[in-house]
Amino acid sequence: MTVVDASLLLVAQLALGSTPETPPSDVPRATTTDPRLLPPPDAPPVAPAPLGSAPGKLAWPRQELPVNGWDGVAAGALGAATIAVQFGVPSPSAPKWSSTGFDDWVRGWLRIPGEDGRNAAALTSDFFVFTLAAAPFINAFFVAGWEHERMDVAWKLAALDAETLLTVTFVTLSLQKLTARERPFVKECQVNPSLSECSNSAKYASFPSGHTSLVFAAVALECFHHGFLDTSHTGWGGAVCPITIVVATGTAVLRVAADRHWATDVITGALLGGGLGYAIPALHLAFASNKETTAVITPAVSPSYMGLSIAGRF
Repeated sequence: MTVVDASLLLVAQLALGSTPETPPSDVPRATTTDPRLLPPPDAPPVAPAPLGSAPGKLAWPRQELPVNGWDGVAAGALGAATIAVQFGVPSPSAPKWSSTGFDDWVRGWLRIPGEDGRNAAALTSDFFVFTLAAAPFINAFFVAGWEHERMDVAWKLAALDAETLLTVTFVTLSLQKLTARERPFVKECQVNPSLSECSNSAKYASFPSGHTSLVFAAVALECFHHGFLDTSHTGWGGAVCPITIVVATGTAVLRVAADRHWATDVITGALLGGGLGYAIPALHLAFASNKETTAVITPAVSPSYMGLSIAGRF
């Protein structure tokens, strides 16, 4: 069969609505030698789209989160150590230090005069700390688990969140009991012991502020989530990170206004929580670039020592 005969047969079949048969092998196929239509010789090969992804859609997330079972073990150990410090290590019975001139100046400006107002400020700060601490977990399961249907990523993020927040809590509680700083309201209790604040058992555990360290760690995690997951940075997605920063700052101010902490307590708590909240996820991503590198954060508690150790292969 010649090329002309094959072409006439194909036209006839299309006109009749029938499916054209595969042309014989002796019919020449269309090829091109035009260099304008050929890819350049040094062009990289096109990677196939990931399974389950729509054509033309980038894989999500952009890279795998380097979290494994050891992070769950570390989170469990940190939780046990935090409980041991909270209930096993006695609170200081006498202060080692109190305020500074800067602290007294800020307290004079921010402290709420009325007892009811101070209690309301303390209660509001409690609400903020629980809300912000839950935000990274809600974000993990809502964005990764529900919106993107990647529950495996959601569980990894939750393990990283737990490891980070428990690390911050453990370090904060340890510092509070080691430094034994007198809380601001103790001065008022010497004059008016009937104040509700005076019944607080942690009178000498002011430094650093636990509320502040926890909320700023949550802020760092929340901002990490939206950066790592590459969510939309418009509308609510773009507002989450700055909104949490504002709420965390308000929490720190309320702790001073409620007369529960000095200004230097909340400043140190913000630096501690924000620093660890950023460093722990950043270390995970840094170690991900080297498949042979692993690291695990574990607590160390004894009657005379409290601290953290980093063990692994570098």
